[in-house]
Amino acid sequence: MQITSPIPDRHLRDAARLWWSAFAPPAAGRAPPIRACHGIAAIGPAGGLDGVAGFRDHDGGFLADQPMLARLMFRAAPATLDLVIDGIVVDRLRHGAGRALLDAASDIARRTGHPGLRAEVELRNRRAMAFYAATGFTETGRGRFGWPWSGPVVILRRAV
Repeated sequence: MQITSPIPDRHLRDAARLWWSAFAPPAAGRAPPIRACHGIAAIGPAGGLDGVAGFRDHDGGFLADQPMLARLMFRAAPATLDLVIDGIVVDRLRHGAGRALLDAASDIARRTGHPGLRAEVELRNRRAMAFYAATGFTETGRGRFGWPWSGPVVILRRAV
């Protein structure tokens, strides 16, 4: 498996589609654009996309643009110096792509001077909660962040 950031142009459409399939499928069927420079791709041996991770920092996040209503409704979590994981999605579970993407995010955080990684996960997302716990993240807070309808969110952190 090859891990690369930024996401190569040939994989951008598939990366957007995969990411949006997990986090908020667009009603129109067309995934809004993502920023390759704020993404990491896991490319499988056959050359296809096995997973994608987005991240946010002081220069913005994975999404290239959000509709005005979405920007107005989004509730940001408290500010952080950490590199924020903007979602990890893999095509197949338990094949190592998620950990490889998280390791790449840690490398990016170290190179860019961030003291840690932060993930903001819906409390009801048991699979994500278990993944982050298994990879060394600990809870640092809770609140109603993100979209108003998403429910309680847990803030998780791991030093790099």
